Amino acid sequence: MAGLGDVCPGPPGAASVRKPTNTIGYASMSEVRKVFKTRREHVATAGVAVLLLGASGSVLLLRDGSAPAAETGGTVVTAQEPTIGSASPGPSASASPSASAKPPTKPSASPSASRRTQPDNQVAGAWPSPDNTGVPAGWRPTATRTSDLKITRAGAVVKDIRLVNADLIIAANDVKVQRVELQGGSIINDTGPSCSDGLVIENVSLGRSPGRSTRSADLPAIQAGGYTARRVKIDGRPEGFRVAGKSLNCGRVTIDNSFARVTSPDDCGDWHGDGIQGYDGPALVVRNVTLDLVQTGSCGGTAPFFYPSGQDNTSVDIDRIMVKGGGYPFRLAMPGSVRSLRVVDGSWEYGPIDVKCSLLTAWDAEIVTIGPDYQPTHTVRSLPCETP
Repeated sequence: MAGLGDVCPGPPGAASVRKPTNTIGYASMSEVRKVFKTRREHVATAGVAVLLLGASGSVLLLRDGSAPAAETGGTVVTAQEPTIGSASPGPSASASPSASAKPPTKPSASPSASRRTQPDNQVAGAWPSPDNTGVPAGWRPTATRTSDLKITRAGAVVKDIRLVNADLIIAANDVKVQRVELQGGSIINDTGPSCSDGLVIENVSLGRSPGRSTRSADLPAIQAGGYTARRVKIDGRPEGFRVAGKSLNCGRVTIDNSFARVTSPDDCGDWHGDGIQGYDGPALVVRNVTLDLVQTGSCGGTAPFFYPSGQDNTSVDIDRIMVKGGGYPFRLAMPGSVRSLRVVDGSWEYGPIDVKCSLLTAWDAEIVTIGPDYQPTHTVRSLPCETP
C-alpha cells in the first residue's frame, strides 16, 4: 500500500500537473479497513515460542512460551514462530534443546564487556542522519530469520534480531523493539481488530530487501499508530512512517530523533511516497526528525512530510524537523504547532511549503543549506507562513 490520499497541486498558473492521487485516492475508512483486514488474514497466527539469549550468547527455544526464572534478568529476545508458511526456518529452528540439555546459566548482574561497550546511537545536539540513527555502529544480530515474526505477549522485548524479507508483526500492547534490523520487511501493529498500543521502537534500521526490487505497492516501513519511534533509520524504502489507525483506536504517534530517506521504487507504478504520512491519523508528535524524499524524474513522490486534511487526521505538535525534496517538502493542513522547521534550499519542485497557516498556534521556519551529513551549513532566509 503506497501513499494514500491527497493530490499535489502544481505551481500557480500551471495548465496541468500530474496529480499524485495515490494508490486508493480518497478512500473511505471502510475501504482502508478492508485493506488492513486483508493484511490481517495474511498473517494468521501459528505456533508460539520464545527466544532467550543467555550470558554466553547461545539461543534457546522454549515451546511453552515462558522464560525460566534464571533468565528474566538477562538479555531477553522475545519472539515467536513464523505466522505464515515458509520454507525458510526461523533462526532457532535447529536450536531446540534436547531432553539432556542443561538448563541455561543465570547471567551475572553486570552485562558482558561487549554489551557494555556498544552504545546506542546518539543524536543529541545534531540533526538525525544515516550515521547517527538505526542500529549502533558495529552491531551484529544474535539471530537472523527470513519468515514473519508475530509478537502476542504484552510487554515483550524484541532485541538484536535481523529480519530479511520478513515482517515484524506486533499483536500485543507495550512491546519494545530494540536494536533490530529489517531488510525489506515492515513493523506492523494494526493486524487485529484494534491497534497494539504502547509500542516502542528504538535504534531500529529498516532498509531495502536484498536482491528484490522495491514497488509502489510496498507497505510503509512502520505502521500504524500508538507507537514511539526513537533513533530509527528508514533508508531506501518507497514509504516511511505511516500515522494511521485512529478508527482502530490507535493512540498517539511520537517520532523522535529519527531519519527517513524515502526513494522512488524500482517498479514505479502509481507511487506517491512520503517520509511521514497521516491517513486516519491520531495525534502526531515530532521531535528532531530529518526527512528526505529522493525521486527520479519519471517517478515522483508526494512529500517528505504529509499530514493533510480530508484524510481523517487529528493534530500535530512539531519541534525541530528538517525536510528535503518533493513537490512541496512540508505539507500540513491540520491544527497544531510547528517550531524549528528547516526546509533545504532548492530541494522542492513547486514551493517549500503547502500549509493551512490559519490552523496553527505557532510557526517558526527557515530555508537552509546542508552538507552531506544532513547538518545545516547556512541559513538562507526565514520562511513565514503566509497562506490562509
